Amino acid sequence: MTAKSHGLEDECQAILDASGLTEDQVTLPTMGSPLPQPNVIAPTFKANWPVKSSGTSSFEQALLADGGDEDALAATNGIADEDLLEAEAEPERNGHLEEPEDEEAEGWDMGEDAIPEVEEEFVNVESADAGAGSSEAEMWTRNSPVAADHVAGGSFDTAMNLLNRQVGAVNFKPLESRFEEIHQATRTYLPANPELPPLVNYVRRTLKETDSRKILPFIPRDLESITTGDLPAGKQRMQKNQLEEGSQIFKKILHTMLVNAVASQSEVQEVSLASTQEIHDG
Repeated sequence: MTAKSHGLEDECQAILDASGLTEDQVTLPTMGSPLPQPNVIAPTFKANWPVKSSGTSSFEQALLADGGDEDALAATNGIADEDLLEAEAEPERNGHLEEPEDEEAEGWDMGEDAIPEVEEEFVNVESADAGAGSSEAEMWTRNSPVAADHVAGGSFDTAMNLLNRQVGAVNFKPLESRFEEIHQATRTYLPANPELPPLVNYVRRTLKETDSRKILPFIPRDLESITTGDLPAGKQRMQKNQLEEGSQIFKKILHTMLVNAVASQSEVQEVSLASTQEIHDG
């Protein structure tokens, strides 16, 4: 379908020959015209960027005085003559240093070449043990034993293992939408240059935390939003005898609280009491 929509007839015929089908046996949907290429907003490649004219520096002038090659030095990136403020004039306040009387003071004697010893406890920053190149999403999975934080970090397998050990969950199909909701809400994307992936920005709930071992992700639909939004809506459906809709809302609340994060022990008890009440009401 991609080759057909872009008018690649030869490619289409090659695909048909490889599959052993004919064009009559393939049913294609209604296709529109392909998307146009994005226009260049700022054609910087056509701009004549200002380049500072190169000249000879004071050091190059000294070389020229000793018989250097003027043509070769003119091609180097020196400083223009007009930029030199009295380059040839010697500073009066510094004066000239008298030649040292002691032979040991002559030149810049740095002593013997000292070879630094290689430390045995050298840590390779590119190794996996050093944690170099780790994204913030990987830090979330290391910093928290909460399944919701592992979902935010993209580690769905460890999140399901945690839910299985902590609450005995075995069927994760009803939690699929909750997993996707958390994973998408913890990232923002900034478009980069063409043909390059966007820049990813991770959203935290620990905004003032500077220790990388305590950084945790933002989890959408916290306990407050559930108690002020979803819970009254479910009770209202039950009061109006809309049992099927109310049951769906309460199931959604249970799934949301199952994959969530709290900030204190009091919120843990509140979640436990709310879950018990919802199960009773449902």
